[in-house]
Amino acid sequence: MASALKLAITGGIGSGKSVVAHMMSIMGVPVYDCDKRAKELMVSDPLIVRELKRMMGEECYMPDGSLNRKLLASRIFTDDDNIKRVNAIVHPAVKRDFQQWAERQDVDIVAVESAILYESGMIDVVDKVLVVWAGSETAINRTMKRSSMSRNQVVSRMQKQMSADELLLLSDYSVFNDNDKPLMPEVVSLLDELRSGM
Repeated sequence: MASALKLAITGGIGSGKSVVAHMMSIMGVPVYDCDKRAKELMVSDPLIVRELKRMMGEECYMPDGSLNRKLLASRIFTDDDNIKRVNAIVHPAVKRDFQQWAERQDVDIVAVESAILYESGMIDVVDKVLVVWAGSETAINRTMKRSSMSRNQVVSRMQKQMSADELLLLSDYSVFNDNDKPLMPEVVSLLDELRSGM
């Protein structure tokens, strides 16, 4: 089979992109979760492990090989340069891993869920982009409900991400996810549209 069409699913915090990704996986579209996979690669990819130890010190890994997340977070989130340096190690590895994963899927469409599609460079290896978005109040309330973040923390995180308006300008497709209508019909019709154009 020719290589699958690669659809990126993106959106800001609380937009509901994971819900859309889950619906696609139920419909037989394999979904690659960048966030989850990045966490796995940070302990399983020897190059990432070596580079992170070199940059942050041996103590950024526990004796059992797991990540010392608390220490890493304290060093990353207090210094923008450290965030950039860690991203420069992790993002290319995730991109490579996604491409290898996509080649192994024997289907016509694969999806990749990424909150930082443009910032991570993942945009370079996808064919189409779907943005899932919601009103900012809906997104804030959703995020506060599912996490232990305060309103101010959620708003601060949002301000660091690309806005829904920016993402919509750059996308091929969009799904508005404000809890006011069922999403499944939209997802089905999007997949039909993608397949009819192949």
